[in-house]
Amino acid sequence: YEYYCPDAGLLKTTLMIRNLQLLKVYFTLLFIIIFNGLSNAQVSQRDTILKWRHFEYQLDANGGMSSYSTSNIIEDDYPGIVLENEYVRLVILPEFGARIISFYYKPTGHEQFYTNPVGNPYGMGDGNFYYDWLMVFGGVFPTFPEPEHGKTWFLPWKWEFTELSEDRISLRMELQDTINFPAHPGKFNNGVTEVRCISTVSLERGKTSFDLEHRLQNTKSTPVTLEYWTCTTLAPGSLPGNTFTPANSEIIAPIDYVYLKDDWWSWMGNAEEKASEYGSHVFHYKNLAYYDNWDDMGIAYAYPDIQDNYYGVVNHTNSDAVFRISNNAGKTPGMKFWTWGAQQGLNANHENFYHQARPYIELWSGLSTQFFEDASLAANEEKSWVETYLPTVSMDNFSVVNENGALHLEAISGENERFETRVFLNLPDSLFTLTMELKGETDITLHQESFVAESNANKTQSIYVADNTIPDGNYELSAIISRNGDNEVISYSMPVTLPIPINGINERKIVLPKVMRLNNNTFNLVFSSDIPRNLEVYSLNGQLVYENSSFGREASVTVKSKGLYIVRVYEEGLVYPVKIASW
Repeated sequence: YEYYCPDAGLLKTTLMIRNLQLLKVYFTLLFIIIFNGLSNAQVSQRDTILKWRHFEYQLDANGGMSSYSTSNIIEDDYPGIVLENEYVRLVILPEFGARIISFYYKPTGHEQFYTNPVGNPYGMGDGNFYYDWLMVFGGVFPTFPEPEHGKTWFLPWKWEFTELSEDRISLRMELQDTINFPAHPGKFNNGVTEVRCISTVSLERGKTSFDLEHRLQNTKSTPVTLEYWTCTTLAPGSLPGNTFTPANSEIIAPIDYVYLKDDWWSWMGNAEEKASEYGSHVFHYKNLAYYDNWDDMGIAYAYPDIQDNYYGVVNHTNSDAVFRISNNAGKTPGMKFWTWGAQQGLNANHENFYHQARPYIELWSGLSTQFFEDASLAANEEKSWVETYLPTVSMDNFSVVNENGALHLEAISGENERFETRVFLNLPDSLFTLTMELKGETDITLHQESFVAESNANKTQSIYVADNTIPDGNYELSAIISRNGDNEVISYSMPVTLPIPINGINERKIVLPKVMRLNNNTFNLVFSSDIPRNLEVYSLNGQLVYENSSFGREASVTVKSKGLYIVRVYEEGLVYPVKIASW
């Protein structure tokens, strides 16, 4: 029936748009159901042979280095297993350290893990490793019962399939420590622990992520000391056969402080601002999040540990990222960082034996918080945990990551005040619900819609403040993703004030620029948005030493002498400081 409404035209248009949106979702779901039925997608496995080049070497019967060549590169075959579904292809080498050497993401055609193009043995006789030598291969693998890659990184592990179905395949790899290398350096002092490590890789149909379960079993009736670390060598967004981490990549780690080995590498003492209240080697964590700020090789640890359940690396060249998600607070509180140095790795000639550096970011998860700090297992005790490895696409910023996906939420001030959320989920072609809401004296549902997750794009939603009637005040802004009714998949909340203060004290959320040092005196500031801004650089005594105007995501800053400086950024009515250090 017809009725009078002053805005009847607008009402009819709005209803038409909503109906079209619903029809789009319904037809998309119908296509997915038909397509899935036709394709009969399932998980599969097959054998493979991986060919890998390395400088020639020979080991003695105990695994020590017997001889090596500095000029002769040979190619060996390594038997492996491929696990594959619609979106992911894994290559696993049980016979070389239970190593997941490849994590290939089909929708982008990109590799997530690093593979060394040419292996070269190094560290012979330096006392740094259990066998007194090491060689980088890459991928993700378990290390135990000693630190610094442990005893088993190149050994064959027993393996078997524990589940083989169209929906899920699980590959179990197992090794018990009965190893005693007679010539091991004395600091590796946990002895023959007889601990059994079981690592099981599982891939499911329809998922863009995979799981890696680790189980440590003390087979003795007495306590044992040991170290366990998962080593990850990450290079998200790489092309197969040419894996590397670009200089503009960022380590995403929800921590505030790091313990730096600046007593071993002096450059690290100038890389971050000291947090002296926590000790002589503790620093604020900011600059070293960016690969390009690693001036040389070095070691850092999350201080005092990592409590959130995720960390990862994002490649800002193509906005691909990969994350490890696990129960860090309860199981693996240790987080170690290592790189060879960005320019050292990127400029190395891997055909040269003496160029040991490689272009990847190595992140570790451990039972203890630093190397050479033992954990323990009680008599006959067993510890286990699951690690999920998740790729994301088209995202550069992250508020929260879990085993289901990644989400970023921000409140953006300025002329176009808005709330914006981006989300990427590990179940493409599945129906989800996005809800954005404000909670305060008045609770407001800003937006709610059903959407189908995609494998090669994130879901982005912007809610403009001017399009809504929102009383001024303090609120909690939330974005919630649910599935099958009220089953929450991932969510994030943050405080906001309306109107958003022009000084930006309220979380805009002000997204500080990424500071990338081009050399000792020149810095590149990489911002999250393309807007005009002015930059003023002040010395600590308040002297204006440099100013610049820019439009876009990048701005250059140059200083003439060593010291700490404050960059004052003016943008869209906001003023905020950024610290830089030159030496």
